[in-house]
Amino acid sequence: MGALSPHHHQELIKEANRNLEETQVGGRNLSCYRTRTSIWGLDLTCVVYISEKLRQDQIRGLEQDIKKLFGKLNKLKEKLKTPTKRGKKRTESAIEKKLQSLIASHVPCDLIRWELKPLEQDAFSFSFWIDTRGFNRLQEEQFGRRILITNRHQWRTEEIILAYWGQSRIENAFKRMKNPFQVPFKPQYHWTDQEIKVHAFICVIAFLLVMVIYKKAKEKCGFTGSPLSLLEKLYSIRLATFIEAPSKKTKGRFKATCCLEEMDPDVKILAEGLGLTKVRPKINIPFSVYN
Repeated sequence: MGALSPHHHQELIKEANRNLEETQVGGRNLSCYRTRTSIWGLDLTCVVYISEKLRQDQIRGLEQDIKKLFGKLNKLKEKLKTPTKRGKKRTESAIEKKLQSLIASHVPCDLIRWELKPLEQDAFSFSFWIDTRGFNRLQEEQFGRRILITNRHQWRTEEIILAYWGQSRIENAFKRMKNPFQVPFKPQYHWTDQEIKVHAFICVIAFLLVMVIYKKAKEKCGFTGSPLSLLEKLYSIRLATFIEAPSKKTKGRFKATCCLEEMDPDVKILAEGLGLTKVRPKINIPFSVYN
């Protein structure tokens, strides 16, 4: 399972645009195209689909780039109106190269149109505008496209897309294991391969246990925070042990009684939902009173 850059596979994008079909994926309607082709000499199944979120992000990003570009072009426009007094004189070809380079560093070259007209000496009149057709073409035919590839030819289109979306969960798991405050993998204080493997195995088991508790907290307590915030709340639950002395007239052992300390309302909901309030710990404190 992997993804390709649409920029490097324009023919596949064009073919997909002509053959998009509505597909149900995780309760959502997506425009998808599926084909089986050879890439890098490999027999792969390709799925092209349109992500509306990605499309809107790309449009917003392009608009911001155009705004920055227009700010620089306006400054250059004012500068070109005045002939140079000292130094090398401007030439039309040099200005054209500079404009092409400036535009290409911000947006696709064919998206911005411009016109340069000579005035007196080496001064120039400069105007520029957005190619509306090109902008609309980018929005409708390029933006939002994702290309997924897999050798699991038997998978349905929905399964391929859901598997790709699920990769973010795995990445989040690695990110959490790098968190120094939640079952961290480092520091490990081991040097041999065997000890490092055992340490990694214990960290993975600890992480799985945390996620099991997190799942129960979401289902039974309606918890909406992160696993780290859940651990912080659970850390605040404290068990108090009361030692009761025997009466003065009798000889006997001290009696230990345990109970949970008072908790904040949200922590109490977690403790009750996870069944912590029903646990009766057995604590044996081995000391007695002698006269």
